[in-house]
Amino acid sequence: MTPDQRVLSILARASDPWEVAGRCRLPFPRLVQLLRDWERQGLVELAPGRIELTPLGRRRAGCQPDPDDCLRELTPTFHRLTAGRPPAEARFGQGHLTVDSVLARVRTMLAQGDLWLGVRVAVLGDDDLASLALALTRLPSRVTVFEIDRRVTAFIAEQAARLGLGGLEVHATDLRRPLPVEHLGGYDLFLTDPSETDAGLRMFIGRGLSVLRPGPGAAGYFGLTLIEADLAKWRRLQRWLLAQPVVVTAVYPDHGFYESWPTQVEEARAFGLACFSAAAERPWYRSSLYRLETLDGFRPPRPGVQRGELFWDEQCFTAAMETQQGR
Repeated sequence: MTPDQRVLSILARASDPWEVAGRCRLPFPRLVQLLRDWERQGLVELAPGRIELTPLGRRRAGCQPDPDDCLRELTPTFHRLTAGRPPAEARFGQGHLTVDSVLARVRTMLAQGDLWLGVRVAVLGDDDLASLALALTRLPSRVTVFEIDRRVTAFIAEQAARLGLGGLEVHATDLRRPLPVEHLGGYDLFLTDPSETDAGLRMFIGRGLSVLRPGPGAAGYFGLTLIEADLAKWRRLQRWLLAQPVVVTAVYPDHGFYESWPTQVEEARAFGLACFSAAAERPWYRSSLYRLETLDGFRPPRPGVQRGELFWDEQCFTAAMETQQGR
């Protein structure tokens, strides 16, 4: 939502002016000017220690959902449906987030005001089934999945039909190629879990930026590890991002944990250390969650065909095995 819409949504649940000032993520003079304009327009009534939306203001604000209420309703269903999902496929760089980590991403989006009634969401790569969790909130008017693995697209489509999630659509898509033009600039929010080569990061996140609507207040989320991407790689990504009219508003460390995958011990053993010859007892592979937001002047880019290595570099978990196999 736009910055103005975000303030209105906060006012729908809070009347303490200091609370609103602390949560709205706007410079204080900008908030003051908004409140003056809205008082003149009949959207708010201002009194000592209180800001009240008028009936007109409440209609304009809509209803901001409560994260606890949303998650309480969808969590049991999401846990059940993930039990039958296809296993992770190494050739697509897949690795499943734990169910609780997917739900934690949904909670963060709700808490940040990025999930609201009618929001349009694009998910780029979805072996984690985040699209189903998002659709189960019953908030988005549209959730669109772009995923290369037809096992995953078939599973999501089947579950969406079974659960009556009519706003969820699935496209079998190779993200190395540009997305269909009808999707460009048509979404308020994107989510992706990119592969972590330089080319992979720019491809997944670039496709995400390409679907966001023009102007300020659209948002994107993506995961990024320090296990397969060092801080120099983070810096290169951040410099590329910030050359565009977007800002990184938050990095949540250790936000997502991933299930261990079948070839994990074999891949680790290839480095030759005995300590990694036994399987992990609990999820250990983790990622930070980035949130970015578009600014005034943002226009969705139109990246062309992606070239370069998407899944392998010297920092990847399989580096030793790949070297032994002559890559």
